[in-house]
Amino acid sequence: MNRVLQPLVNRLARRARGVSSASLPHASLPFAAVGPAAAISPAAALFPLASALIVLAGCSLAGCSDAARVPDGDRFSEAETGVPGVVLIDDMEDGSQYLLSDNGMTGLWYTYNDASLNAVQEPSLGFPMYRILSDDGSAQPGSVIPPRVLCGNDPATPFFVGETADDCRFVARTWGTGQRGWGAGMGLDLNGESGQKNPYDASRFGGIGFYVYGNVRDGDLRVNVQDMRTTPESAEAADRAGVPRCLDTAASRCNDHFGTTVSVTSAWTWIEIPFSCMRPGNWGFTGDGQFLPSGVVGIQFQITGADPADSGTPTLPVMPFDFAIDNLSFLELGRVAATAPCPT
Repeated sequence: MNRVLQPLVNRLARRARGVSSASLPHASLPFAAVGPAAAISPAAALFPLASALIVLAGCSLAGCSDAARVPDGDRFSEAETGVPGVVLIDDMEDGSQYLLSDNGMTGLWYTYNDASLNAVQEPSLGFPMYRILSDDGSAQPGSVIPPRVLCGNDPATPFFVGETADDCRFVARTWGTGQRGWGAGMGLDLNGESGQKNPYDASRFGGIGFYVYGNVRDGDLRVNVQDMRTTPESAEAADRAGVPRCLDTAASRCNDHFGTTVSVTSAWTWIEIPFSCMRPGNWGFTGDGQFLPSGVVGIQFQITGADPADSGTPTLPVMPFDFAIDNLSFLELGRVAATAPCPT
């Protein structure tokens, strides 16, 4: 039986066990005329209710009383708000390392670093999201990251006007110190499974957007949008698609992902990066030099360590870092033009 109707049927059956003619008003009986001494069976007494159940069952099966469910990721899309906006990759509000999965994406958040001796980076076990707001909407006690004070009311993001405090409780955060090599970061896979990074077709979008807050070296944060050509864990996917890929040799090094650098400050800021602004570092394999939106496998946010060139000899002082990301999204084409200016 339909799981929506079963509890109601069970309640009615329990009530029927104690039903008698004396307890039922004549107006509720299913017959034109019934004498005061007539015995009415529980089943007969339930006849009008059974008719109502049939109607409810029909609506439940046909969906006539339920509005179509909007996927979590589409809540702030143009189709829902009337304003060109975003499709969420993750809003972090489940508090876990899993991204939103109702738009065809499957993946986890993770941290990564240069494995410098005695360096630290958190989270070090799994990737729980960091709470900045309590359930009552007040600042979370002990949080070192302030709330987004313009939650649901930021002129820079009119498509988020429907946000409430329940949409602004958690963020993705990483922090640490001691990176004497190229640095550290956090990222997420868009279609990852069993150690493989499979591609997600993002060609219907114009770029990515997110809120950022933090304290990092020179205020610079590298944002990488990985594709299957530059990512070693995507080798099989690239071979299936018949596209050239990195080989992790001296002449074809992996992990030279397409991306750009954005500014981070101690104030929550909305950042938009058109795909046209994505450039490789030009130290490894870059394919034809053009970003491949149909082959996106993940997104990374990376800080610079003491040895940016990974030469083995630090040229900069070691510095602590701490930054957070919220509402990571794909930008709809109506939101960002192909020739939009790149963030600085």
